[in-house]
Amino acid sequence: MSTPPRFADELQLAFRRYFRLAKVRKESLLARLLITSGFALAFPTGLLAVTLVFGARPLNLASVLASYACGFLIAFMIHGGYRLSERLLPQSALDRLNAGGWRAGLFFSLMPMLCIASGLLLFGQLLGWWMQARVETPFDSPQGLSRFLFLSLVFALVGWYLDHQHRRRQALQLLATEAQLLRLQAQIEPHFLFNSLAAVQSLIKPAPDRALEMLEHFTDYLRASLSALREDNCPLAAELQLARSYLGLMQIRMGERLRFDIEATPQAEALRLPPLLLQPLVENAIVHGLEGKDEGGKVHVRAWVQDRHLLLEVRDDGLGSQSRPRRARPGHGLALKNIRERIATRYGERAELQLTLDEQGCQALLRLPLDLLEPKP
Repeated sequence: MSTPPRFADELQLAFRRYFRLAKVRKESLLARLLITSGFALAFPTGLLAVTLVFGARPLNLASVLASYACGFLIAFMIHGGYRLSERLLPQSALDRLNAGGWRAGLFFSLMPMLCIASGLLLFGQLLGWWMQARVETPFDSPQGLSRFLFLSLVFALVGWYLDHQHRRRQALQLLATEAQLLRLQAQIEPHFLFNSLAAVQSLIKPAPDRALEMLEHFTDYLRASLSALREDNCPLAAELQLARSYLGLMQIRMGERLRFDIEATPQAEALRLPPLLLQPLVENAIVHGLEGKDEGGKVHVRAWVQDRHLLLEVRDDGLGSQSRPRRARPGHGLALKNIRERIATRYGERAELQLTLDEQGCQALLRLPLDLLEPKP
């Protein structure tokens, strides 16, 4: 009988997050316990296979059962040790451990070693009590102790190497995602530039004041967007200024059909984040929400800090769920996907982009972890 799709998704999520520390777990406890049980079966099986091939003494049923019982005890002690750490340590400390470094390497090496040593000693005591006899452990002789320390060092080095390779792949993925952003922006900009220049040209004779105002907004937009693309991180205040210039430019083109307001707390404005996360959400509100609505509407941009997260909201009262598919334009449809990939690469599962459509319009809510955003100097 096949596993139900929903529980398969739970297992997949639990495995992705299994080696990361978090106070709040989105995955079910059953899924995590099943993964722990899988490790509890895998390691004794590997050791028994090595013993069967290279060992001097033949295996018997009692030694096999004892190996698996010890494996389960150690696996769940490691599971409990990490869960206890998640309970006791503050979220900031967990984030530093998840970010890597020598402290993280020391923590993720010492925790299994201590749990394995404690598990072996405890299992020896329990088995000796059950059999009413003394049970030897690897720590009863210098040779056994040296083997344990040597194997622990080998496993620690292998774990460090695998983690290093994983973080290297993440860094390369981030570079590839940022390069995709540049390509995406290169696709969108020419069409936007040509349309804006054509609009300025059409207003020079009939409405020179509006043409001048539009040209000023256009210049501000270009300055802000080009400046943002040169940096890995930019102040949120700069992102808001870019959105303000874009909306001002679109307001002149759409006239009274477009209204907007932007509000942000000083704490939020001082934070730094990857460039061009906000502007695509604003453009999405215009293109898919308001341009197709005869009477137009309003775009509301808000930024604030809540529950250790920076929240960026772009809300419009446009077509919302009543909008119809429009002719595809270069870059559209990729922008939201690009944002999700960028924040997933930088911040993992602690960041998310939620898009809510209803009859009253659309809300895009971007949530970023506050402690991972570099504050303004």
